[in-house]
Amino acid sequence: MSDQAPSVIDFGILDSYRALQEEDQPDVVTEFIDLFLSDLPQRLQDLASAVSAADPARVRSAAHGLKGSAGSIGASALAELCARIEALGRSGTMTGVSELASGVPQESARAVDALKTLRVSASN
Repeated sequence: MSDQAPSVIDFGILDSYRALQEEDQPDVVTEFIDLFLSDLPQRLQDLASAVSAADPARVRSAAHGLKGSAGSIGASALAELCARIEALGRSGTMTGVSELASGVPQESARAVDALKTLRVSASN
């Protein structure tokens, strides 16, 4: 599977959260999805702002934050894209950052769509 693109959502990560579910408590996966969805707009804005400012250190930091958030919810493809952007920022270059960053909104939208679908099915 290493030659394939990462999936939109890694269900194994969400399943590991389900293992933490306590009886008669709110759905833990729904709570994690809601947290990701509420934080995402600011994380996307931070990355876009850093790219616009052409500041490699800010790009690295913003991409790192979004990568961690995406990875923790299982948004594997988004996390991988952010890891590539983070690496460029870490190297101190802006070469290629704009091109990679231009794919973040679409990949984020794919993750959001998948997570919203999961959220609806989890609450039914």
